[in-house]
Parts: sequence; structure tokens; C-alpha cells
Amino acid sequence: MKSLFCFIIALFLLLCGCSREEQYPSNDDFFEKFLLTDLYVNGVSTPALFHPESGTTTPLCSDPLCDHTEKAGCPFAGYYPEREPYYYNGAIWFLSTENGNFSERDLICYDMDNRKVSRIISFSELREMIPDDRKELTRLSYGFGDSYFLYTVLEQDQTPVYQLGVNLNSRKVEVLDNDYRTPLARYGEKTLAYTQELRTTGVSWGIDILGKDGSVMETILPDKRISIAFTDLLPTDKLIYITAAKTENGKYDWGRMTVWLYDMKTREDRVIVNDFPSVYIVSNGNDLYYTRYVDDPPLLGFDQNENKEKYNRSGGILYRMDIRTGKETIAFEMPAYCLYGTQIYHVGQYIVVGYQNKNYDMYTEDITGNGIWYNYQKETGYLVYDTVSTQTATYRKESP
Repeated sequence: MKSLFCFIIALFLLLCGCSREEQYPSNDDFFEKFLLTDLYVNGVSTPALFHPESGTTTPLCSDPLCDHTEKAGCPFAGYYPEREPYYYNGAIWFLSTENGNFSERDLICYDMDNRKVSRIISFSELREMIPDDRKELTRLSYGFGDSYFLYTVLEQDQTPVYQLGVNLNSRKVEVLDNDYRTPLARYGEKTLAYTQELRTTGVSWGIDILGKDGSVMETILPDKRISIAFTDLLPTDKLIYITAAKTENGKYDWGRMTVWLYDMKTREDRVIVNDFPSVYIVSNGNDLYYTRYVDDPPLLGFDQNENKEKYNRSGGILYRMDIRTGKETIAFEMPAYCLYGTQIYHVGQYIVVGYQNKNYDMYTEDITGNGIWYNYQKETGYLVYDTVSTQTATYRKESP
């Protein structure tokens, strides 16, 4: 399997007799196979592609002897890929911090055919594009079609003005959407999008159906304050969305979420689940996958820095819910692993969940001005659940 993975990567990198469209798979096909993540090599983080089927993680840097530092001349030195990278015609786009400065994120492009990494625009350069009275930015970092959305530009009173992003054909940063809509999915020749209320809860009233020219043809579910929408089922005309439950006085209770299923053809709208336990979810066919806090979390150990016991709040459990029946089952339960509820991905037939473990029995000690600081042995990686075989595998982010 590893040789197959290497062959795929080699094929991506070496084909050169065709256009970009012919060389590389579509964005959907690419991310059905790979997850853009990071790999720790001798303690240094570097962008990498994770292939769940084989469990192989391959750095984007093509030099096998590189230690991925600035001193070594690595083009990825100091970069930390964040969530929502985007692949388009042989190039991977992502926002990245430089040298650990997490308050500023630059736009990075990696061309797979010539193995070149470019900083398209820095955060400071991006800010210079904005008038002085519009200096606040809300990060977007998602791709759709031939666009990669970067930031929503806000007035000083938090009023959203427009969205800045990259036209991936011209590779120019420009205003992509004056209405700050978030595209969700294609529906035939139409696009589904919704507008977030950035000044309040970050939710949307309804979902707009846009025509080819971007004009609003129709708004569906106009009376619903939608928090999240899933469009994996749109080929079968089904749309899943989540909103807060309504109280008896008609107000929304954001502590109680409800999951709905909307039929685009029949316009039937029905509740699947009244009280949903999580807002970090991925969908796969008729199943939703998620993590949540458990009532009786397993003990991990005693943290001497905080002088208290630490528990695995996730219980190491990945839950699965059938949207047709609302029935919840456990996909896997691995109590030794602390799952990141916000790091859950759908890659082909695999559900990938990030984890971080600390061994409270293994540590080194540092003398500080306040006494002793305990550095616990830490491990990060992914648990990969195969939805077909129902088997689970574990992969660390550290290089061999």
C-alpha cells in the first residue's frame, strides 16, 4: 500500500506533458484521498499530506534529508498549515503562520509540478490593501470553485463590508464577494450560499440559491437561523442543517441544537434530532460522526503544574448517528486517546480524528522563577476509522 501511495505522489509530481487540468485530479478527487496536515521531523513542524488508506504522511518538502529549518534552506521553514487548505489544479493553497506568530497569517501556494512554494501575500501586505477605517479582519480560510476566501473585512463597529480572497486562475488577491456570503455547494448549475451575521452569533437567516451570475434566485428556509449546513447529500437532493432549538417563548436556545433534513425537490423540512450533543460534525452518506464530552471521563493522571487530576473529557469515543432514524451508536471507543472534537475530517471512506496525549508519568523538569515546571511527554496524531471495514488505526505525527 505504501508503494501505491508513493506511486500516486510521483505521478502527481512527474507528469509534465499535459495541461494542469489533465495532470492533476479535481479538488474533490484530491481531498477524497489526502488530508493536508503537518508532520514533526526532529521536533520541527512541516506541511505534509496524510493518506488515510495507507497511513502514510509525506512532507511537501521533497528533500528527504532536509530538517525543515530556515538554516537548512527549507522553503517551508517556520510554516504551520491551518485548517481548510484548498487544492486547485495542481496547487495547494493555505493560510499559514510564520515562525510561530499566530496573530498573523500569510497566504501560501505550493505548486506540485515544479515543487515550488510561494508566499503570495503577507498578512501585513493584506492589511495595507484595506482603508484605514476598515482594519479588522475575520478569518475565513476556505475554497470554493476557482476562489479561495481569506478574510471578511469589518468596519470599526464590526459591520462586515466584503470578503477578500484569491482568484485562483489569475492568482491575484481581490474582493471576491461584496455580500460576504459563504458558498456551501453546487446544486446543478446553481450555488447554495448563506450570509453570516458576524456581529452577533455568526449564524445565517436562510440559505440563498444563486444563479450562474451570482444573483439570488431564491432563498430557502428564510425563517431559520442556521449555524452549520452539510451538503454531502445534495446529489440526492438532501440538505442537512443545524440550528438552535426554540424555547416556549420563541427565542433560540444556543445550548440546545437541533438537526434538520431538507429535501430540495419536495421542500419537505423535518427534524432528525431534537437535542444534538455537538457542533463539530462530519457527514458520510446517511451517518453523522462527532465527539462530545462524556459524563464519566477516564482518569489520565495527575498534572503537577496545575496540581490536579486530568481526565479524558472525550472518553476517546467517536459517535455515529443515522440521520434516517436519529439512532446514536459508537463507531469506536479508545479511552487512552484524547480526541480533538474540532479536528474531525471526512476523507473518502475514512473518518479522521486528531488526538493529543500526555503521559503524566514521563516528564522532564525545568527550574523557573516560580519553582519547577514539568514538561510531560506528549504525542499527537490521528485515529482513522474505516467506515467500510469499521476498523480503526492509529498514526502519530512524529516522523519515523
